[in-house]
Amino acid sequence: MDEINMERTIRETLHTCADGLHAPDALKTRIDYALRSGQTAPRRRPWGKRLAAALLVAAVAVTGAVAGSGVVSWGSSSRTDKSWRDFDQTAAYVQEHVAGAKTPASFTNGFSFKRGCEETVAKRDESGNVLDSFTGLLLEYKKGGTQLMLNIEPVQAEGEYTSPYDTVRTVGETALHYRAMRCIFLPPDGSIQPTAAEQAAADRGEINIAYGSDTREEQVFYTVSWIDDALYYALYTYEPGDLTEDDFFAMAGEVIGS
Repeated sequence: MDEINMERTIRETLHTCADGLHAPDALKTRIDYALRSGQTAPRRRPWGKRLAAALLVAAVAVTGAVAGSGVVSWGSSSRTDKSWRDFDQTAAYVQEHVAGAKTPASFTNGFSFKRGCEETVAKRDESGNVLDSFTGLLLEYKKGGTQLMLNIEPVQAEGEYTSPYDTVRTVGETALHYRAMRCIFLPPDGSIQPTAAEQAAADRGEINIAYGSDTREEQVFYTVSWIDDALYYALYTYEPGDLTEDDFFAMAGEVIGS
């Protein structure tokens, strides 16, 4: 894919269960796990503080790896009538629509299921036309004031699911990719610009620069992701509390073994 098309390659929307979300057309990404979000915030925030209006999510870049597919972006959406607080109801829906997905009710470190929702991801061409779609799930786990999200969706041929900046460990034959990425959030009107060094780091994929905040903000995005039986999993948060890198790997191992 050439540079112009890569600038158009994005995950357009936010992983939430709120209605009324959309992102403008002129969004850009040049690196794995990079997402520049839109200017419109959700009307409701059922998933909590930053995660509901996530400017960066456990997203993957679309590489156009499938020649002639025409797919240059993915856009995800969800409906409030397909969200649940009951684990058994969620698990039943998961097995019907994302067969084989592993969804633990809780983790040994005390995190437990709080809610889940269906995610529909539309594959779009350069003009924004929907060429295809697939279904995934988004689950929330909490322990005290710490919130984690688990995203599960079928692996797509045009997706790029790893980054050279990942820390990699294996559980059995499964490679787990951990990342603690520095994120800079800037106003969408361009009134505050990243430094040249920050922009260069973003271009290399070391950090993420996203637009949509009222002023400059910085956070770290923590995620562990892996592929298991043709499904992509990502466990992530902006506010890990006392969770360590080892904890993320351990929790991923529990999902794999569940």
